[in-house]
Amino acid sequence: MFRKGLDKRRGRAGFTLVEILVALTILAGSMFVLVNTHYSALNLHLMTAEQVDARVLLESTVGRAEMALAGKELSGGGDFGSRYPGYSWTYEALEMGGEEGSPLLSDTVFYKVTATLTGPDGESQTLEFYTFSNSEMQTVQQRAS
Repeated sequence: MFRKGLDKRRGRAGFTLVEILVALTILAGSMFVLVNTHYSALNLHLMTAEQVDARVLLESTVGRAEMALAGKELSGGGDFGSRYPGYSWTYEALEMGGEEGSPLLSDTVFYKVTATLTGPDGESQTLEFYTFSNSEMQTVQQRAS
């Protein structure tokens, strides 16, 4: 009789097919959620990296425009070379009226500048800003040349 009890216990050892299928279903659902979350995070990272690159290039365009304005160039453009293929930049500056009769600002010229960055897909980002040029800036630019 002792053997019969032992045989019954051996027959019940392990998992049933239904238990295994339930466990696999839970595992598959968990994997789906994890892979979907990873994919979403990867897409978000790529979009953010593209936006940061575009912002850095646009700020570079602002710097180029400010330096060109110190040399009295009211418009210009170019590209960023082989590192950023397909990206190009332009700027247009309009001279604004200065402070009439102010001895401190007599040699200062103010500009309203529109800088534009065009991406490889043809999409453009524009940034408008104000800047100025005076004799001190031109002296610095001449020393740097």
